[in-house]
Amino acid sequence: MVGLTTNKRPVAYVVLIAVALASSARDATAVVVNSNSIVQDNIEYVMQTDKSVYNLGENVQMLYGVINRGNDSVTFHFDYVVQYYFTAESNGKLIWDEPKANFPALTSFTLLPGYFKQYTETWNMRNNQGEFITVGSYEITGSLGPFSLDIEDQNRYVPVSVQIQVVPEPATICLFGLGSLILLRKRRA
Repeated sequence: MVGLTTNKRPVAYVVLIAVALASSARDATAVVVNSNSIVQDNIEYVMQTDKSVYNLGENVQMLYGVINRGNDSVTFHFDYVVQYYFTAESNGKLIWDEPKANFPALTSFTLLPGYFKQYTETWNMRNNQGEFITVGSYEITGSLGPFSLDIEDQNRYVPVSVQIQVVPEPATICLFGLGSLILLRKRRA
């Protein structure tokens, strides 16, 4: 009997570890807005993702916003049609960016006091070559841009970043635990 108890103990530990990992990965589905902001010259620049921890393969919902906290109207000028830019970086290396195409054109928008403008984008966790990313930490950045040629306007294009973590999906963790269990049983047999 003692031999059976000793043999089952490592198996029980592997099962407990697999269950703990799966439940911690399941927590990645909890929705907590991940946000950061910078206030400069009465303009608040905000970057958000819909959460800070994602299961591998989930879409990352992003929002970049500009809020006029001052008492005067503020106009932003652009030399291109698209007025925003999102990036995902890992260890300082660009992994993904959006938009891909942008055409020259003079555009602008004006924010009245207390008003805001926001831009949204979805990242499907693929890099710019179309391949799925790996588990790890990523810096997600939003900004206005491309920059205007007007020197006065360039100080208004403030990038803001948030960190996200990408974890293995729960099914992968369960399969890992099951595989470990099978290996332990074969080794004992």
